Amino acid sequence: MSWDSNQVYGWVEPPAPSPNYAAPPKVIRVRVAHRPRGSAYNWLILLVVLALGSALCLALSIVPALYGYYQFSGRIAPGVSAGGVDLSGMTMAEARLALEKAWGVEAQVQVTNGIQSQLLAPSELGIQIDVAATAQRAHEVGHGGSLLSEAAQMAVARFEGWPVTPVILLDEAVARSRLESLVPLLSQPAVDATLRYQDGALTVVPAEIGYTINIEATLAQLSTNPSAVMQKGMLFVVPQPVLPQISDVSSALPEAQRLFDTPLTVAAYDPISNEAFNWPIPRETVGEWLTVIPSEDGVQAALDHAKVAAYLEKLSLELGPERYLEPQDDLALLGETLRQRQTLQARVRHRPTTYTVQPGDTLLKIGWNLGIPYWMILEANPGLNPDRLQAGVSLVIPSKDDLLPLPVIPDKRIVIHLGQQRLRVYQNNELIAQHVISTGIDRSPTQPGIFQVQTHDPNAYASIWDLYMPNFLGIYEAWPGFMNGIHGLPMLSNGRRLWANVLGRPASYGCIILDLPAAEWLYQWAENGVVVEIQP
Repeated sequence: MSWDSNQVYGWVEPPAPSPNYAAPPKVIRVRVAHRPRGSAYNWLILLVVLALGSALCLALSIVPALYGYYQFSGRIAPGVSAGGVDLSGMTMAEARLALEKAWGVEAQVQVTNGIQSQLLAPSELGIQIDVAATAQRAHEVGHGGSLLSEAAQMAVARFEGWPVTPVILLDEAVARSRLESLVPLLSQPAVDATLRYQDGALTVVPAEIGYTINIEATLAQLSTNPSAVMQKGMLFVVPQPVLPQISDVSSALPEAQRLFDTPLTVAAYDPISNEAFNWPIPRETVGEWLTVIPSEDGVQAALDHAKVAAYLEKLSLELGPERYLEPQDDLALLGETLRQRQTLQARVRHRPTTYTVQPGDTLLKIGWNLGIPYWMILEANPGLNPDRLQAGVSLVIPSKDDLLPLPVIPDKRIVIHLGQQRLRVYQNNELIAQHVISTGIDRSPTQPGIFQVQTHDPNAYASIWDLYMPNFLGIYEAWPGFMNGIHGLPMLSNGRRLWANVLGRPASYGCIILDLPAAEWLYQWAENGVVVEIQP
């Protein structure tokens, strides 16, 4: 059937179904639209075709132009990146700077064990990007191959991206050193089982496992793929469990209970003032001290020496600012000590003090009044001119304990009174002997102070005076290397005995003179360490 757009077509409507009347058929006319034809339509089609052709030609001309630009300029192809840094269109120098900034300056690595973390620069872990090699690797995309392969790589990089793996260098020595330094920060020490005083009773505290860094495993992990660590910015250290040294303390509980139930005392002695102190230790305090330590025989009860030391510091406050307590026993072995006796022995110590020079003072006078040989004050004040003491100057005065270098014998004491020219001997604070003596003359006086028997010499010789001194007990240095002491009547090298008829008044050059029987007895009685107190 043909279609003529210039004709009008129609159809005859069928007659109504009436039996009585046959009406003539009715004609309905319909006009059908037709496609436009002519010059305007044809020109439209032509313009569309020309536009598409021009675009295609332009695209075909741009691709070679871009390819030529990147080839001859030496720039990195578009879409190329390294380690998350977009290097598109950069020169090699620009790429190196961008990589150095991103990975060498701004980058950080979080080192973590999942609980604690430390943020570090990559260089601290020995990680460094080789910017030159990485930039070169990025530049090789679309360069250095055949025409087709170069064009294809550029096209893929441009439309899909082309990530380049950075070249990473690792200094394992630096990494190891830094990981080792992180051990205290990324570790949790194990907790030993111990005893605890709580609500008036001793209870067992169970042990806890700790953890630290497995250096070798972590270093192996880092060495395997340092690039991944850099890109993620995170290094998970490999944990290593730390087992407690003491896991069960039940065997030490009976002994700890015994110490807890035993009354304990701190007994202290001040040899300078000849004072004795006793402090009962409250039961709850002992409970707080109790702990356990490993031994060859297993776990045993002990006392926490740090807590004992803190308790002694607290007691020291009762002695004033110039004195403090020092335990005579090794605090680490205190539990063993208290098994043998229920007393913690301590010694009262004296701190260095200061003295303000008064008008008319001399160093000899100051030393005499303070009980310190003048040369010790001179040593404690470097640069001091003893001939030009200025009033108002503050001097450091050494501790009086410096004159007692040996362990003190607490139950014996020798007391010398210069004014009375008498020597008295005490044992357990009871006077057991006294003797007439002769001390130093005015131009070579005997130094007052608290001293100590330091040496025994059956017949000492003083070359300065050509004197032999029988039963010599050295007690202090009048000046370095020259010891003053207690001895019997001296004798010249020619056999002449001196000063037998002057006992009771000053006669010596600083020593304390006894008659021969008294000197021999005292020589045998006073062992090294006995305190000698010389009063003005």
